[in-house]
Amino acid sequence: MVNKRLLIIGAAVAIIFGGAIFALSFMNGTEPPVEILAARQDIAEGTLVEDIPDETFARIPLSGDETLLSSYLTETVWQQIKLAGGILISDIYQYEAIPLSAIASDGNPKVVDIPRLGLTDPNLVVVSLTSVSVPHGIKTGDYVDLIVAVESAQEQVFTLIQTQNIETLSEAGAELEEEGEEGEVPGPTITPTPEPTPVLEPAYPLAKVIVMSARVADVQRDRTVSASGDRLVLGKVTGIDVVIPRVAQEFVLMADTAGNLAASILSPMVDAETDGGPTLGAHFEDLLDLFVADRNALKDSE
Repeated sequence: MVNKRLLIIGAAVAIIFGGAIFALSFMNGTEPPVEILAARQDIAEGTLVEDIPDETFARIPLSGDETLLSSYLTETVWQQIKLAGGILISDIYQYEAIPLSAIASDGNPKVVDIPRLGLTDPNLVVVSLTSVSVPHGIKTGDYVDLIVAVESAQEQVFTLIQTQNIETLSEAGAELEEEGEEGEVPGPTITPTPEPTPVLEPAYPLAKVIVMSARVADVQRDRTVSASGDRLVLGKVTGIDVVIPRVAQEFVLMADTAGNLAASILSPMVDAETDGGPTLGAHFEDLLDLFVADRNALKDSE
C-alpha cells in the first residue's frame, strides 16, 4: 500500500515545480499562440476575396517569432480584408499558411510595407519622387496635393499646325468627259502652305496643382548610425512614393525633373471625391490683379 504521506509530498512537489515553470514562462514574456489561417484547398491567383468562402480556411494556433507570425493572415485581418474587398496576386496552395503579401486589398495592413498591395484600382500607379519639396512632418499614409511651379519656359512661342482639307479641283476633267473625249484627266491638287497658329503663353512664373489627394505610400530619409552605434538616426526626407492616377504620371515625373514640385499635406477632413475638381492655377499677372483688386476694395471702403 502506497504511503499517503509520500503521495502528499509528491503532489506538493509537482505543484511547486508547475508553479515555478508557469512563473518562468510569465517572466520570460512567452506570448499566447496566434491563430493563423491556412488553406484547405488550392486558391488560384486572380481570385476575388468576395469569392472565397470562410470554409476554405483552417484556423491553426501557432507560437513563435512575433514578426514572422505578423506576416500571415489572421482572422481579424481577414474580416478587414473582406469588408474592403481585394484580389489574390499569387497562388495559394493546399495546407499552406496564407501570407499577407498574397492579397491585394486596402484592408491589408501590409500595404504600409508593400504599396503594390493597395493598388486594387488598375488606374492607379506608384511613382517615386526625389526632387519634391515636402513638409517636415510628412509620413506614410498622409494625403497630399502635388503642385508644380515653373519659373520660365525655354521656348517662348509654341505653334500648332492645323491640317486643312483641300478639295480636289476636277472641273477640267468633268468638262472633257461631257465633251466625250477619251481618257480621264486628273484634277490638280493644290496643297497650300500651312500657316502656324500662335499660342499665347501665360505670364511666368506660374503654379498649378496637377494631382489632388494623392496618398503617400512611403517616405525615404537619410539614415545615419548614432554615436553609440546601437541604432539608426533618421534625417531629412530624400524622396517620397505617392499613389497617383495613371494618366497623371507623365506630368508628375516631368514636374519632378524639370520644375519645382511640392507636396502639401491635406487635412483628414478633406473628401477626395468631392474636393478633387480642377484648380485655376496662378501666374504672375494673377498676383498683380489680386494686389490691385485688394487695394481698390480698401479704398472703396474708406
